[in-house]
Amino acid sequence: MEPDEFAHRRGWTVTRTGFGARRYRDPRFDQLKIGTRVPEEVS
Repeated sequence: MEPDEFAHRRGWTVTRTGFGARRYRDPRFDQLKIGTRVPEEVS
């Protein structure tokens, strides 16, 4: 199976960057968000 076909079946985006190079990205990574910092309690 070709890598582009594999990526499309998985729902990934394929970006051609030139000279036959490609960048594969899983859109689920866009759903991750950085957690906010929680202040520590001192008792």
